Amino acid sequence: MKKTERRRQQLLTMLSHSLAPITGENLAQTFNVTRQIIVNDIAHLRADGYPITSTVKGYAMCNTPTQGILRTITCHHTAADVRTELSTIIQLGGIIHTVSVTHDVYGELTAPLPINNLTDIDIFLNKQKKSSSGLLSKLNNGVHTHLIETQTLEDMDAIIKALDKLHFLII
Repeated sequence: MKKTERRRQQLLTMLSHSLAPITGENLAQTFNVTRQIIVNDIAHLRADGYPITSTVKGYAMCNTPTQGILRTITCHHTAADVRTELSTIIQLGGIIHTVSVTHDVYGELTAPLPINNLTDIDIFLNKQKKSSSGLLSKLNNGVHTHLIETQTLEDMDAIIKALDKLHFLII
């Protein structure tokens, strides 16, 4: 087995056994390679069908199927309201899987947004604050969708009502 193949197998093992995402920097240090090599390895593993996601906390293996109620919601708000939107969803029992926008040329653009708790919101907003890219929703003047999940239909209804009351929801 080549060195590259062995490293990729070890990457899979690490990600499969980890309870939390692992940063590209940590993986690069572990294997004594650059972060770009890790990025390339992850891309190859994804192309081979392994369900690896990039999160604000690092790389993670998606090996747990959803168990709850899934719904795509469409929202509109300013960048100043992101924390309120995300916190409302989390505090009412939801988790956020993705954010999507529709682009005139590229069609639907979707990015993973694995937010499960208030700490995840802080991490996301701090990373976004340091970025020059801005929010994905700025492509559509604040209009975007989220794939959210709750354990019960009642929790989902509570989230929908709360976002509607905040005038964030587009029905």
